[in-house]
Amino acid sequence: MIETKRLVMRPFESSDFDIIFRVYSDDEILRYTPFDSMDEKRAERHLQQVIEDWGKDPRLSYEFAVCIKETGEKIGRSHILVDPETDTGMIGMFLIQEHWGKHFATEIAEALIRYCFTVLHLHRVNAVCNPENTASWRMLEKSGLRREAFLLKKCKYVKNGIVSWQDELEYAMLASEYRPADHK
Repeated sequence: MIETKRLVMRPFESSDFDIIFRVYSDDEILRYTPFDSMDEKRAERHLQQVIEDWGKDPRLSYEFAVCIKETGEKIGRSHILVDPETDTGMIGMFLIQEHWGKHFATEIAEALIRYCFTVLHLHRVNAVCNPENTASWRMLEKSGLRREAFLLKKCKYVKNGIVSWQDELEYAMLASEYRPADHK
């Protein structure tokens, strides 16, 4: 579990179908991602996979339900995907729309970065986003990550059976650059 000033990020449980389905069935949340929206059956399978991933050894996927600390309200999901070959943790998150613009994403990113370096002891943290998603890349920069690449037509999007290739930004930080005081 990861705690911030306003949030708790905890492993998913079988009772968390509501937030998984809400996030992955919302086309606007998924607009700048390669993911197509999920029906209930696919969302249920995804939830089961996420829960199973927590029991794997070594654990390479950490997917958290994001909840408001004060109320317990589920507002999204966050994740860390560990690449053991490069000792890198890729971070990301999705929040339901009514919680956009409240600076939760920056709070989540800073907490995930801290967890990667202080708990998982990784060498590097990275994140990717679509260049058209201005709010995401600004949040990544605010959280302390540096833009490392603008990759042309790198990401394959499949939406409603239609394939398109989209540009992608990559952001990162090395453990040697991490300053805990900057990421409370």
